[in-house]
Amino acid sequence: MIARGLAISLPWFALVNISFALMVLLRNDLFDHIDGQYQLADIDAYLLDGAMISIILLLSLSGYLVWRRSGGISLPLLLTGAIWAGSVLAFVTVFKLPFAWPLCAILLLTAMAALYFHPPALLSYALPLWGMMPVASLILNRSISVHFFASWLIFTLILLYGRIILQRWFDEAWQRIRQNQLLIARLDALAHQDPLTETANRRAMESILDNAVSQSKALAVIMLDVDHFKRYNDYYGHQAGDECLMTVAKVLKQCVRNPDDLVSRYGGEEFLIVLFGATEKRAELVATRIQAQLQAEAVPHAASMVSDNVTVSMGIASLTEGQTVSALIAVADAALYRAKEAGRNRWSH
Repeated sequence: MIARGLAISLPWFALVNISFALMVLLRNDLFDHIDGQYQLADIDAYLLDGAMISIILLLSLSGYLVWRRSGGISLPLLLTGAIWAGSVLAFVTVFKLPFAWPLCAILLLTAMAALYFHPPALLSYALPLWGMMPVASLILNRSISVHFFASWLIFTLILLYGRIILQRWFDEAWQRIRQNQLLIARLDALAHQDPLTETANRRAMESILDNAVSQSKALAVIMLDVDHFKRYNDYYGHQAGDECLMTVAKVLKQCVRNPDDLVSRYGGEEFLIVLFGATEKRAELVATRIQAQLQAEAVPHAASMVSDNVTVSMGIASLTEGQTVSALIAVADAALYRAKEAGRNRWSH
């Protein structure tokens, strides 16, 4: 959020500073040879021009660092603030320029508006200018001016309170963004996740498979079906049936080892597992683990004609060159049908 804020606000902050620096550089063209009016020595003019060019270069460097998201903008901003502080001090104490104090105030207010959310950057730039103000007054008056000190404190309070208000807005905006991101994530999960089993839903699975097939990724799939699930529902009830599906889904997620692999609920009591970078041999190992893990879970299924516990039948298929998603699923479905025909509680190609 801070990086994004800097990317938005720093160009404006740099524009204000560079504009004033250019006005100082072009002072003789804008104000009819002002150097002669104030009897500015050549060496002083060169120093002033060098200072303004340095400000332009330092702000360009700051913009580059923000663009590259490299960090470390506090140092160039500190140097920029110090150069401005020295220049304004000369404007006030040596040349007695009337616009010096307003220039200092504008620079500080600009920094507060542009950098309030990044205290290190704000302090780096503002402290030299802020500290210069009482120093300039002390040099001018040869003593501490009570009136100036009171004005300086009031201006400081204005800056501090303004920064607090802006920071509060920033925090509230950031909080809203975080809440929106969480809401979007939840909506995305609802759109792509089966709410009962907390696996990917069919829509998400088909989208991922389409993408993988379009990139010609190697993969294998296992389509599986809970054996005699209708009998299970009739015997134990639909709530128990939901719990059975959640247990099966938990077993499937435990049996895949690659973090890229996908377990999805294809529909009803059918699941589809996508194994990326897998051969049919690896898919057979996963199918074997599923059978063993389900046997260990020992979910009772008194209505089954295969076993006393819940079992699954599985069909294995691997993606071949030029094959579509629908064709791949059809091959896996045909293999599942053969496993059922062969007596269930097994896998087939």
